[in-house]
Amino acid sequence: MDTFLNSNVFTGIATILTALVAILLYYWEQRKKKRDAAKIIVQEIRRAEDLINEYKEHGAYKFTKKIIATNSWAKNIHYFVGDLAQDELDKISNLYSTGEYLDSIIVKVSDTNFQNKVNLHNKNVQQVISELQPSIQNEQSTSVNFQPENKMSESKQVKKFIPIKIDIPAPWKGLLDEISYNYEPIYHSNICDKLKNIAQIK
Repeated sequence: MDTFLNSNVFTGIATILTALVAILLYYWEQRKKKRDAAKIIVQEIRRAEDLINEYKEHGAYKFTKKIIATNSWAKNIHYFVGDLAQDELDKISNLYSTGEYLDSIIVKVSDTNFQNKVNLHNKNVQQVISELQPSIQNEQSTSVNFQPENKMSESKQVKKFIPIKIDIPAPWKGLLDEISYNYEPIYHSNICDKLKNIAQIK
């Protein structure tokens, strides 16, 4: 027995078994990564299409919600090349590129709206100051001191010219409409059914 354990045959068998175990562990780990990636991608597709559908219903995207928060597809597409046809891969890629493009437009709209509100606020403040300036100079020339009630009155006048909410028409509305309404959903298609099977989602 000791002779066998010390023989080249035993060493060779042990080496082969070790290699087989390593290979099996590798494939098990890759399969688990593929399953987890499929779960995440299915969730990202569902979320993105929910937000696009909300736009179709209400005509607006929420600035606080990104359509593509994380692009898991770009990192894991190699797992699904053997499971999906080329046109199916292209449709998933199209969703992610469309979502990221919409996100970039939404950021621009948000930044422009904010800047327009700041500019309008500053314009209104300057308008109030220019309107108050003659009366201030007149009172200063006649050496009349301002009373607290006068300051309160001026404060109210300033507030009156500052709008609380400003609705600015978005120049990108037509572009958002075109992209959103022309997008073809895939969540309830055979594409996502295949991903759900890989992810073991019932």
